[in-house]
Amino acid sequence: MAYPRRPAAPAILFLVSLTAVFPSVLVVDPPGGTTTPNLPTCKNIDFGFVYTECDEDNNRWRVAVPTKDCQGGAVPAPKLAPKCGKTCEPGEYLDIENTQDCVQCMSGQYSLGGGERFETWDKLPPGFDVSVEDEKYWEDEEANCTGSYWNPVGPFVASPGDYCYSQLTYSAELKKEGYLNFTYSMASSDTFFHVQVRNEQCETVEAHDSDPKATGENKWDSIMIPLQAGHNIITWKAVGLSAYTEKRPARVFISKVIVMGLDFTSKCTACPPGTYTPSPGHSQCLPCDENTISAGGNSECKPCAETEYALRGSSQCTEKKPCSESDYYKHYDYSKCHQDPHETTVTYNWIEPTICMYGIQGAVGRPKNNKTACPNCNPGMELNSDDGSCKFCKPGQFSDGKDPCKKCPALTKPQEMMKFITWKEIPPVMKTICLSNEDDDISCGTHKGWVPAGDHIHSGENYADNVYLILTLEAQFQMVEGGYYEGQASAVAELNFAFQLDCHADCSLYFVEELENDDPQIIRTWLGATDNMQVYKHKIMTTTPRKFSWAFEKRDPEKEADASIDLRHDVARIYNITVTNVANGGAVYCAPCPEGKDKQCVTCSDGMYYSNDTKKCIPCALNTYLSANKDECIPCGPGLKNIKEKVCYSDCKFTLDDHHYDLSPLQGFHQLDTSSSFTEQGNRYFKRYNISLCGTKGELDTVCTSNRRSYAADADETLNSLLCRSTILPSSKSSDEPISTQIMSIGDVLLGISHENTLHGMIDNITKPRADGQDLKDIRFFYHSPHITSGCPAGRSTIITLRCDPNAKANGSLSFIPECRDGTCDGCNFLVLWTTEFACPSCSDKDYMEIPGECKEGSQDLTYVWKENKICVGGESLPNKGSQECVMPVWYEQMPWYAQYFIGAMVTFGLLMLVLIVCCWKRNRKLEYKYSKLIASANGELPAAETCALSEGEDEDDVVFQDGKNKGKAFFNKFRFKNGSGEKELLYAADALSMSEGF
Repeated sequence: MAYPRRPAAPAILFLVSLTAVFPSVLVVDPPGGTTTPNLPTCKNIDFGFVYTECDEDNNRWRVAVPTKDCQGGAVPAPKLAPKCGKTCEPGEYLDIENTQDCVQCMSGQYSLGGGERFETWDKLPPGFDVSVEDEKYWEDEEANCTGSYWNPVGPFVASPGDYCYSQLTYSAELKKEGYLNFTYSMASSDTFFHVQVRNEQCETVEAHDSDPKATGENKWDSIMIPLQAGHNIITWKAVGLSAYTEKRPARVFISKVIVMGLDFTSKCTACPPGTYTPSPGHSQCLPCDENTISAGGNSECKPCAETEYALRGSSQCTEKKPCSESDYYKHYDYSKCHQDPHETTVTYNWIEPTICMYGIQGAVGRPKNNKTACPNCNPGMELNSDDGSCKFCKPGQFSDGKDPCKKCPALTKPQEMMKFITWKEIPPVMKTICLSNEDDDISCGTHKGWVPAGDHIHSGENYADNVYLILTLEAQFQMVEGGYYEGQASAVAELNFAFQLDCHADCSLYFVEELENDDPQIIRTWLGATDNMQVYKHKIMTTTPRKFSWAFEKRDPEKEADASIDLRHDVARIYNITVTNVANGGAVYCAPCPEGKDKQCVTCSDGMYYSNDTKKCIPCALNTYLSANKDECIPCGPGLKNIKEKVCYSDCKFTLDDHHYDLSPLQGFHQLDTSSSFTEQGNRYFKRYNISLCGTKGELDTVCTSNRRSYAADADETLNSLLCRSTILPSSKSSDEPISTQIMSIGDVLLGISHENTLHGMIDNITKPRADGQDLKDIRFFYHSPHITSGCPAGRSTIITLRCDPNAKANGSLSFIPECRDGTCDGCNFLVLWTTEFACPSCSDKDYMEIPGECKEGSQDLTYVWKENKICVGGESLPNKGSQECVMPVWYEQMPWYAQYFIGAMVTFGLLMLVLIVCCWKRNRKLEYKYSKLIASANGELPAAETCALSEGEDEDDVVFQDGKNKGKAFFNKFRFKNGSGEKELLYAADALSMSEGF
């Protein structure tokens, strides 16, 4: 290759520039000058070589610089170097001193060529920087983000896990196109994790951005992002987005970062302790095998002495202790259980690697191998005659696990489930794995996860303290519809398991649920040892296929390990697992089924249930729906209807308290955004609610979309519901699509419509009543989503309050109540206020009145007008103007109402007075007549008659004649004749007679 001729003048400029760069090591004596005292003369071995900056022609020079303080000597002349941009392949370095070409690394060394690898995080490596933006989202409290930085903690660098916008930044100058590859772990999606790549103008390279998804607890994933040549600023950003659970947002852990496409590597790197490279040209070092060690920079590992041991990847040997019972394990060989005599061999093996000494004083030996009867299979399974394993029964068959599967009897159907109570092997629907922060399997030993142990399965022993042991179960469910009874969602299946934690430190057991095409969710976490066996039950509300995982870790990796505590035998034990209503399990028993023709089971169509009385499938009545067990029909909630549909629904037309409402103009898709959250640099995000008030006959016609992608080619995720919510992160460029993430349903089912503020346990005590004094009731729509999370164990619910306002035309306005700033106060229960004219009652004939006009030529016009203070919308309209024949009203109808009432009262009073006078007059006549009789009986003669003998209405029996039988009157007569016949005596006799007769 012909190099261009070096000009003379630039050579001096190179040396001048180097003097500025290396002022303390480069000493050049001018001609005739003096030397610096006490400095030795530079020799050839005292010089190293570096490349100058590239010129406009992409050329550079190799120049010599002293590697220590010296002066004088023969400085090697500058030499033209290879063109700028030259890089080497992994396992090579650029030999600047001699060949100026790529040379393979020697044994015991490694090189990425034009790249850097970061996998040790005892401190922040050179080139990395951390920063934080103070998050001003919370208006009711002062945000304090002091110290909220990414933190290096040995095997990884971790985000702070709070609501501050923390950033980890690395700057790289790429000489050619390369890539970024990093390994990360993020338990859940309540943290927004974004990777941004910017160029030297600080412009974001949108095509290279990434929004890594949640991996699940203790799971790791890798992301590769292409990088362009030139200056690249790589930023990892993390911020918590949900503040409605006591648990802090998930932290992001990064264990490894690889950047390729950098400038050449001028030397290879020695392998770290515990690793080696056996031959030249390696890009990474290999871990030492068990019982071998390496101090670093070695081409091979040295074996330990017989009395010592070393785990894989160790740098030093450790003395073995005498073996104990905890150093061996029991193993069952079930491969011959399908052969007579159905026995298994029980062997006792040392846990590998063997870290104890046996055969010495104080050591415990292994028990001898023995034979025992093969355990039964689990219920719903039978023994496989080919290899002795257990397999699920075929459809239509059942088994108790002891006997082979057999067909269900007539008029019964199999009840499929998973019921694991015997652990002779890992069931076919389960998998186990051991995960470490490292790429290799140094810490995971030989079993690679959970180990079956007869009556239980445990997480395994002798693993390193920093591993995650994961047991996973895949479940598919039979297609049944979940329902609601009195507002409570009915489960389609249930998972139960019994477990125990046997540990000495702060161990953890995580129970994780991961629905198909969804992020994993931690359902429950247990910390520390448990004294007794515990049982946990988990309801499954939908038939979506999913995975359940049990993840065990011996200690908190963020805390410093206590070397005095032996954690090798710390384990989690699971004794049994039961999952009901599965489609990928086996039948444990057969249940009776409805009888049809030819002694066959009957399967009723949708919307029908089987009646044992009539032996027929009967459709559900109007406005009822079929229960989840399909054995009865349940009434729809208030305001809902059902006509041969699977679920109750509303067409937005209903009647409450004799008032009809028509909300059909509000049907369709509506959006409601919360207020924005701003960072110091102007970045913002907000929550977006998508609302379909009534849906389409129960169909979930509202869609929330997540365009958060790990890679640009990934497809968007969608969620269908009646009500859903997402987190929106707008782009700094108006032309770019905003990021939508954290989609979730907050209302899959409409439970009812009511004027009350409570329904089936859902209650709204926060929304304030209307303050205008109008006697109008609010309308409330009650929704529920059965998806269970650790923060919302009862699912999520939403209450939309519709308030009548005749001035709020068309759709009116949607808003959040002030007490819950973005629609929820706890993250599980959501409240929305919707003010609209359509929340007013529909108009009826009670809302207008008829006004007759003047009578002309025997007819009069009729006009209809709305009543004063009319508050209604739609419904009946005012009738057209009409006419009718004149009708002369009677005299009293022409008088005002108060005059009519007055006259009626006076007439009534007059009649009462007349009746009273007549009664008094008649009474007086009776007294007068009786008095005359009394006088006649006293004088012996009757007075002259003034009136007729009897008054009208007076009976003859009322007249009393004096006879000898009346002893009282005779007595008075004797008294009168004895004492004279004066007037005074007569009055006394009359008074006495009146008293005796009851006058």
